[in-house]
Amino acid sequence: FMFAGSIYAHEPIYGLGPETLPKNLNAIEFGTQFWNNMTAYELGYGYGITQNWTVRLDVPAVSLNDKFRLGNIRFRTKYALWRKTGPGALQRLTAIAAVSLPTANKDIAPDITAYVLGIANGYESRRWYYFSDIGYTFLSTGEPIKPGNRLNYNLVGGIRPVRSGYLRPDLVLLVELNGEWSSKTKENGDIIAGSGGNTLAIAPGFLLSYRNIMLKGGVQFGIAKSKYAEKKQTNGLISLEYHF
Repeated sequence: FMFAGSIYAHEPIYGLGPETLPKNLNAIEFGTQFWNNMTAYELGYGYGITQNWTVRLDVPAVSLNDKFRLGNIRFRTKYALWRKTGPGALQRLTAIAAVSLPTANKDIAPDITAYVLGIANGYESRRWYYFSDIGYTFLSTGEPIKPGNRLNYNLVGGIRPVRSGYLRPDLVLLVELNGEWSSKTKENGDIIAGSGGNTLAIAPGFLLSYRNIMLKGGVQFGIAKSKYAEKKQTNGLISLEYHF
């Protein structure tokens, strides 16, 4: 029981994750992401409606060129389709849906509503971790230029170097492979030939928890691209999460 309670918050840093909160449990998270010319801040709140059903609201803000602006607010829900527990191990399969609203100023992000459908699975033991997920993003806009829809896919492996208990600090190290395929961009309904493609990035990261508090962070490096896609810009992410 103590072990199961200590692993609820273990998820990938950059990919989707299968975690659902226990019934009536709250989660608050504050994170910061860094690029060369921009810093993004995000405040998130999640709530476990049932053991299998979690909802979450994320409110981001962006600092760009000495200007501080509201980002695109996101609503997300997760539903656990399957869960299996054993001695020191947990396996999960979770469906995910999200919507991102165009609340940001146009100098921060284009006027686009994004709808996401995905599925994530995970295996967590006292030593080893494995996650994988795939998600499709449909983009809707009234602007003349419509970016192509995206397919994101991620593979994650992790290890707990020291098998500590719930009452001690607990460190998990992760390595993620993040992929994104984009379809062609359209302008006034016509396909723009020089658009679309695939990108790959690698992201080492860590999860450091103590009881119901977790510090997590990582750095993502673009390693490959195809066709007209732009290689992922190197960025760092760090956040603090509290469950109560």
